[in-house]
Amino acid sequence: MPRASRPSRYSRQTTILQQVAQIRRARVEAPKRAAQENLARILDGLNVLGTLETLRMKRFSPSLCYGPKTIGALEPVACVGVVLWFRPAGYYGYKILSLLGVWARGEGAVPQISVGLKRLAFSAPFYDAEAYHKLIRRAYDLYYQDDNLPPADAFTISYSAALRLSLRDTIEAELVKRL
Repeated sequence: MPRASRPSRYSRQTTILQQVAQIRRARVEAPKRAAQENLARILDGLNVLGTLETLRMKRFSPSLCYGPKTIGALEPVACVGVVLWFRPAGYYGYKILSLLGVWARGEGAVPQISVGLKRLAFSAPFYDAEAYHKLIRRAYDLYYQDDNLPPADAFTISYSAALRLSLRDTIEAELVKRL
């Protein structure tokens, strides 16, 4: 029976150095993570997830539209979003994926809410229809590259807690307009 090998002294040192680097990165990112949590609360208060789920059930085929899913980015500014992703019908429909979503960005004292539609090109090295149709239901980022930021031409409005209920209606109207 072979002896269990012990990790070498060098590998233990690199593991410790990696852990230290990870802790330092977490400390640097902590304020941005806190900002993301606040932005997520704002989107939750606006019921964005429920609005997108209702829109998906009313307007899209279940075999062509998936989500909603929450996404986020730390760079260049803290951002949180909720998106639906859908594709056109047909064999070559996989080449372009559309993201319809609502993003919250914290670029100052007043968070900005953006509603927009993004188009993403297929970026995987090859297309396997069976795997694609199974995996695209859970997440799109395996086949499409995205920065998780709102599109440049998105409708943007400043968030105000006092106007939360009217913002819900505005967001829903803008989502329908983007289709």
